[in-house]
Amino acid sequence: MSKVKLIFGTSNTVPSGETEILFEDVYQKAFKPFLTTIYNHPEIRPTLFYAGPLLEWLEKKHPEFHTVLGEMMSRKNIEMLGGGFWDPMLPLVPAPDRVGQTEVMTTYLRKKFGKRSRGSWITGQVWEAHLASSLRASGMDYVFLSERAFPSVPSFKPESPVIAEDQGKTVVIFPVMDSLTERFLKVPPEHILESLRTLEPTEDKEVVVSLIIDGRNLGGEGNHSVCYEEKWLERFFEAVHRSRDWLECVHPGRYIRNSNFSREKMYVPGPTYASLMRWSRLDNPGSADKSSSRPSPFYREFLTKYRESGLLYAKMMHIEVLTNQLRGDKYRKRNAKEELWRGQEHYAYWHGPTGGIYSSRLRHAAYSALIEAEKATRERGIFKSALSSVDFDMDGQKEFLYSGLNFNAYVHPVGGALFELDYLPVSRNYLATLSRYPEEYHPPATREQGYDKYPRHAFLDHILHPDDGPESFERNSYRSRSPFPGKRYETLEFVRDQPRVTLRCRGPVNGSGEVLEIKKTYRFRRNNLEVDYLLTNLTPRTLSLPWGTEINLALSDDEDKRSISINTEESKDNGTDRRGRDRDVESWTLLDTERDVMMLFNLSEPAELWSFPVFADYRVGRELRRKYQSSFFMPCWNVELPPLGTHSYKISLRIGRLKSR
Repeated sequence: MSKVKLIFGTSNTVPSGETEILFEDVYQKAFKPFLTTIYNHPEIRPTLFYAGPLLEWLEKKHPEFHTVLGEMMSRKNIEMLGGGFWDPMLPLVPAPDRVGQTEVMTTYLRKKFGKRSRGSWITGQVWEAHLASSLRASGMDYVFLSERAFPSVPSFKPESPVIAEDQGKTVVIFPVMDSLTERFLKVPPEHILESLRTLEPTEDKEVVVSLIIDGRNLGGEGNHSVCYEEKWLERFFEAVHRSRDWLECVHPGRYIRNSNFSREKMYVPGPTYASLMRWSRLDNPGSADKSSSRPSPFYREFLTKYRESGLLYAKMMHIEVLTNQLRGDKYRKRNAKEELWRGQEHYAYWHGPTGGIYSSRLRHAAYSALIEAEKATRERGIFKSALSSVDFDMDGQKEFLYSGLNFNAYVHPVGGALFELDYLPVSRNYLATLSRYPEEYHPPATREQGYDKYPRHAFLDHILHPDDGPESFERNSYRSRSPFPGKRYETLEFVRDQPRVTLRCRGPVNGSGEVLEIKKTYRFRRNNLEVDYLLTNLTPRTLSLPWGTEINLALSDDEDKRSISINTEESKDNGTDRRGRDRDVESWTLLDTERDVMMLFNLSEPAELWSFPVFADYRVGRELRRKYQSSFFMPCWNVELPPLGTHSYKISLRIGRLKSR
């Protein structure tokens, strides 16, 4: 009688941008005790995936872990899975990068453990049909994919591998029986075996059950006591061993080579991972529109739900173009490609169970890698600063990109805002901020604070209400009546060789029939950015109004390493986490002491400076967290303009390294 075939294993990842403390904690609570347990149970034959950044960390910090993995592979106790080395969401990256990342992982496993991988783990369990040809081109014979990704058709059985095809290339898909893996640690191990026993093979049907578990859940996330102190995992392995008369543990590669059963060809439409679908949905929390008539959400919607996710994706695709243009220097191109691939790590591109894009640490890690890739494309001594006009974010309209020797500055016509500011010596995008978005899990207290209708960029223009103050901006009550941030500014002048760009927009004054015209010119220098404003009253009567420009900057995550000085000559130091206003401000200095970076703002006329820190509430696992995202600053002036009168202001920003102490 044929036995039930069991493929058991784990997928193991930690975001590369996380702290050393978190890596070590997960290692001690989950990865190390798991490896110890399976070492003592060679009959289980696990199939394991470790993401590239985790493998590199383990090799550096715990080389003994690699030694044990190598020994178990040489004894054919384990089979290692490949995949994208830097853990990308494969459908979101270009096909050459999918192949390149997979080949890097294959090469790493072969060099470190003496055997190449023939199977791939699918990051995030996000699948599109065209992946079959890319994976086959990378030398992959099989992949694992959640049973929930498969269409609801009678012919599909989660205990039967299927064939996926694209452009004549095929791979075997092993469905992962998540309905069983989700019961791990929650029910006695014997219950899992009882469920497996109900799946009876026949002469013309073989039963192959794949149970691939998130390795961090086996010991991490508060499960260490159940898994190891109460010996749940040990008891599960013992139950598997006692069932060897009807249950056989197999490796997927060996199973494919030895199996003679035919497999059904199936075209899997895409992901149905419940959390991913929920996080990508554009519904507002508490929305009454939950009708079944609405099409199921597509996971790429998170690129539009989270505008910052779309901009990070656009940056990645922009760097893709730059790296592909490299010619001649193979070493430099390889270095640029590897940094690009490092920046494709999926966590920062969506919400996800780790917090994802809400984690400023992960966001900045992705941007840092992409900026490093861009720097690698520049030939030393040859590269010159340039101002270009391209459709950077793929919205059908052109943006303005200044690529300088020391910093990059990108301007968007919507709001006439600065949306990226890369200081190249430290590879930091100081505009990698995050807006506050509605999430279905937000408690009433979070919702009462309000959400952001537009991104937290820089040089967003506001006509203020007399009752407005920093507290109204912090609560977002002003955003429903502030017209200019959402308006598209027209281009009046674009000069490449200066370089400068001039934009113009007209809008109503606090809902009245009065019209204000805002014209602003961005000028770019080696270490300086200047913004010249010209305000014009287009009505036949005098206008008196408070006006300001909003600047959000993502400083150090550590509040002890970010500070502000108002009017430098006064040496009035204040932490950037204070809330309030300072009067008669002519300049202010921001310090990022974590990177020894200073930003000095100078104003052509004294202003009242509003400031406060921006926090966002998001969930990691079951925990609701509130974390710093950026610091808000807004110089404000009381403007009086006669009919057709004008008034000009200038704001300059100088950015540089602190002198060594």
